[in-house]
Order: sequence, then structure tokens, then C-alpha cells
Amino acid sequence: MNRKFACLTIDMEPDYGDPEGHIRLLEDPEYFERYTAIINRYNAKVTMFTVTSLFERFGAHFERLAKHIPLEYAAHSYSHDPHNAASREEVERSAQVMKRINGKGPLGYRAPYGQITREGLGHLLDSGYQYDASVYTSVRPGKFGYANLHMPNSPFRIRRGEESLIEFPFTSLSGARIVFGLSYVKLLGWGLYSMLWRVSGLPDVTLALSHPHDFYFHELAKFHPASTEKLALSLNATRAFDYYDKIVAELNRQGYEFVFVSEALEHVQALPGLQELSLESWK
Repeated sequence: MNRKFACLTIDMEPDYGDPEGHIRLLEDPEYFERYTAIINRYNAKVTMFTVTSLFERFGAHFERLAKHIPLEYAAHSYSHDPHNAASREEVERSAQVMKRINGKGPLGYRAPYGQITREGLGHLLDSGYQYDASVYTSVRPGKFGYANLHMPNSPFRIRRGEESLIEFPFTSLSGARIVFGLSYVKLLGWGLYSMLWRVSGLPDVTLALSHPHDFYFHELAKFHPASTEKLALSLNATRAFDYYDKIVAELNRQGYEFVFVSEALEHVQALPGLQELSLESWK
């Protein structure tokens, strides 16, 4: 029986739409306690893809979080600018911060809104990153949308000559290709989403997606004008912590081992016959 690995990831960025750039998950004691309690209840681990410029303002909050749950840092760009999601400047500045924080070279990167490009992957290789986690393997219309049904739903290698890095795509339900993340569970509701999960399944190496705002968008709705996006994000907003608990509990029930992405990287790198894509063929 194959070992199965689950990586709980959170994209640590300011609360969506908040003009003062707060992160309530870290600043509100109730939210902090509810989040960390879920992680610890299942002996889970969290890989935090962090907007690296936030270490200056929220560094003490990050350190406090790391004292309460098993936590590792990865980069989520430097400034969270979706128009320059993996520009050379964003990648290199993030690498500098990660080296200062971790005491070693950069390990992983996630581009805002999944806006990774061939050039961006080249910048990651140039800066010594060992993995990327930016590709949505699903479809989303609109601004910063994507259509990546042709991409593998499991980790694969991106090669540039003798150099390579591992791509950990945003995991989707294997059959349905619906993103495996808290925002999508809220959108569909636990009943429908869990049914699709049972039918579709997940790959053996799975990354679960969340953002701070996913847990309390009802508090942020006032910052957003009426729109389809606002409606979608508002659905089941007050049930977010309960839904997240159900996600982690179900992964645990299905026999997934909770690991950091860095630990999944070691496993994936040793897999024989890992699928490869050349950087030149990237679309």
C-alpha cells in the first residue's frame, strides 16, 4: 500500500480587502486558538507560504504561531503583486528574506493567484529554489484566471537542462478537478464537496489550500462591493472553522500522513519514474 502524504498549506497574506492590512487569524485570540487547536488535534503540520515583506510587520506573530503548531516557512512572493507574481525582483527579494529567516537558501515558492510563467520558473531555478507550488490544475474564468486541465494533478519535475525543480500543483479532486481548498468547500458546502471527494479521490501527495480570510470572510465583506466573488466568498463563511476541522479529520481518517512540503519534497525526489516536463515546453 502506497504511503499517502497531506500537506496543510496556508497562504499568509493580509486579509483580503482590509485597507489596514490586518491578519485577524494571527491578531484575534479566538481565531488564533481555533486554528491552532485544529492543527494540534490531528498532530498536523503547516507549511506557510508567506508574503515575505510581512516578516517586518508580523514577524513576532509568525514566531508565536510557530511556538503553538509545527510550522515551516516558504515564500509567497515579496509583495503579493499578481502582475509581477514571479518576476526576478519578487523571486530574488523573497529568496533573500528566506535565507535570513531560515539560515539557508530558499526552498519553496508559491506565486500569487497561481500566476507562474515559464520566465518565473526560470527565475526560481536561477535563485536556487527546490520546488514551486503555483499551478492550479483546474479551470477558473475571469481576471487572473487559468485553464490547466492539461497539467498533472500530482507532483512532477520541471527540467531546464541539468537543472530541475519539483512542481507541487494546487491539488484538485482527482476526478472532478475542483481545487482542494477551504474556499471551495465553503462554496459548495460540506455535504456536496465531501460527496465529490469520496467519488473523485485525491492523489497520494496532496496539498490542502487555505488563506487567513477563508476563515472569517463575513468580517471582511464590508470592504467589498456587491459582486459574484463577494457572494461566493461569503457562502458558509461562519462555518469555516468547522469545515476546516472536517477536512483535516477526513484526511486523517483516510490514512494520510501530515507532513511539511519540505518532507514531501524528499519523498517525491526519490520516486522512480517521476513525470517530467521541460521548461521549454511550458504553457
